Order: sequence, then C-alpha cells, then structure tokens
Amino acid sequence: MTEYQHYQFICDEPLSDGQLAKIRALTTRARLTRHSFVNTYGWGDFKGDPEALVSSHYDGHLYFANWNTRRVILRWPATDLSADTAQAYCTADSAVSWESGTSVLIALESDPEDGAEDFNDLFDQPTGHTDSSERWLPSIARGRPLVADGDLRLLYLVWLLCLHNGDLDDTDLEPPVPPGLADLPEPLADLATFLRIDPDLIAAAAEHSSPPPSRPSIADCQAWIHSLDPADKDRILAELLHVPGGRALTGLRRRFLAAQPARGRAHEPRTVAELRALVPARAAARTAREELAEQEARLREEQERRAAQDRRLAVLQHDPEAAWRRVEDLLAIKGTRHYPEVVRTLGDLGALADREGAGEVFAHRYSRFISGHRTKKALLRDLDAQARLRPTR
Repeated sequence: MTEYQHYQFICDEPLSDGQLAKIRALTTRARLTRHSFVNTYGWGDFKGDPEALVSSHYDGHLYFANWNTRRVILRWPATDLSADTAQAYCTADSAVSWESGTSVLIALESDPEDGAEDFNDLFDQPTGHTDSSERWLPSIARGRPLVADGDLRLLYLVWLLCLHNGDLDDTDLEPPVPPGLADLPEPLADLATFLRIDPDLIAAAAEHSSPPPSRPSIADCQAWIHSLDPADKDRILAELLHVPGGRALTGLRRRFLAAQPARGRAHEPRTVAELRALVPARAAARTAREELAEQEARLREEQERRAAQDRRLAVLQHDPEAAWRRVEDLLAIKGTRHYPEVVRTLGDLGALADREGAGEVFAHRYSRFISGHRTKKALLRDLDAQARLRPTR
C-alpha cells in the first residue's frame, strides 16, 4: 500500500436530513450515519474541509495517514469551554483554538518529520473491537464532558503536545497543572497515545499534580445548595427544565465544583527547560521498572515451565520406555504436526535421565535416535534448539 488516509467524524446530536445530504455530496463512499462518518482513501483525498465540518456539523474529527500525520479536532459549546481557557493551553502550531458561533474548537496535530513510520500501531486489535482503527475517536471524544465538568487534564495534555513537538521556548512557563495527571482515564490516555505525547514527559509534569479530588458527598451538595439565593435556585431549576441535552446540569455541576475549596499544594509554574530536564530521570526509572517486570515475568514463566515438567516427569518415571515408543509412533505419522510433542517428550526423557544419573545412557540412545531420523530436517532443527538434549560425550 502506497497511501492510506483515514477520516472520521462524530456528533452528539443527530444530523438532519439536510445535513446528511450536504455531507453525502462531498463523498459517496463514506459510511455515513446521523452520528458518524468514516472513510478511508487508498488514492485521492476527501473533498471536504474538516475544520469547517466540525464547526458546522460535528463535535469531533480524527485523521491519520500512513506518512505519520495525525490530527484531532474537538468542539465544545462556549458555555462548557471558554475561548480564553482554550487559548491558555493552545499556545503553538501543534494546538490551535478558535471560536465559531457559540462553539469553541481546538485542532491538534502530530506530524514528526524525522520519526519512523508507526502507522500500524493504530490497528492493534483490542478485545471487543471489530475495527480497532475506528475506536480512537469515540474514546477520545469521551474526554469532552470531562472538560465541561471543569477537568482540565485534556487541555494540559494539549499544552504538553506543543512542548513535545518542540513548538515552545525554553523560558515558556507551564499553565496550571490539574489534579489527577498521574492517573489518566482512558479517553485522555488514548489522546496522549494517539498524538504520541512522550509518557515520560507526562510523568515528569505529573510530579506537580495533586491526586484527583474525591467525589463530593451529598452533604457537600446540600450545603452548597443551601448557600444559594432563593432567586438563584428558581433560575437554576427553570434552566434544568428548559435547556435540552443536560447542558444546564453540566453548567451547574461545573459551578458547584468551582465553589469547592482547592485541594493540594500550589506549585510555582515550571519552565519548558525545567520540564524537559526531568524527562531523562523519568525515562530511566520507567526502563528500570519495565526491565524488573520482564525479569519477574521470565522467572514466573520458568517456574511454571519447571512445575509443568515436574508433573510430567512424575508420570514418565513409571514407564520411560512407553514414552520412547510414543515418540516413534508419532514420527510414523505423516507430517510435522506432532513434532512439538516429540520434542517436549524427548526433553522430558533427558531431564528424567539427568535426575536419575543416567545422562550418559540417554545421550547414547538419543544419538542413535538422531541418526535414525536424520532425514527429518525440521525435527532436527527443533531438537537442536534444545541444547541440553544434544549428546554429551
């Protein structure tokens, strides 16, 4: 394949017949529903403008190509995300924000010029997904309500994208670090993965991130409601009844959370240079953890292998000759499908001989066995991989 481009759009509210017709006029090949658009191109290109479509029709867009470019566009009502807040985090070419009518949008891009092509990682097949390339946008878009609730981790990741892509100066200061950066929910973790934000950079930034706040109790909610002016309460109830789609409830929840006392210790903002300087130590610590985990996994695997072999040897020791006959019977069957059992059985016979001090006897018999089956090249290669089965003279 010389070219592959993937376009995807989603929206919360269903598209009208007129909107669907407008989208269909741009492409006859896309899989189009009232809530989604999916199309891939092996040649040619999409004739629409993704930014304009998200401004007018959709709430999210995702694009990737097999030459390493990846893009995400997300949209919020201005009541859920202000233009000023978006601009505080979208500070460079990799992350751009703008207003369109009553909405605020951000466009994010990862396009490393010197990176090796890693296109295939987007097709890793998670359990339960029929087409893993299409899972990214629905997952990432679930981060939008978090922002609407006042959780700014997604926006801080947007700023880290600019840092990671080298768009910022060393003296630039980071924006406020939101709580919970060290424990990203799946939508934010997928956004960071899709845009290839260095996980060690995220871990370094999270050093100044307090734990996520605990869920407020019903008593906290009641105390805040009690503090409101009666006229304010009446207005809130009217909005909850009048405004469709739960947006009034989202705004009320954000207002309530903003009124809660701040938790965690405030830190002085770090410069881009200071954050970058933290990354090597984080990378070294992560590498050490991964190597230790690999060692422990290998140890568990070896222990399990030995335990399984011990169980087989407990049976084998009662009649080793039956095992030798079983090996010959398997090899008398045409084909190679029984070779793994043959190799395992011979390995067990060698281990049993070593345990009983009969290694030399086994070595002579094994040598005769090899001579008798010297035409079975695939079997000999498999046996040769088990060095401990080689005759010792």
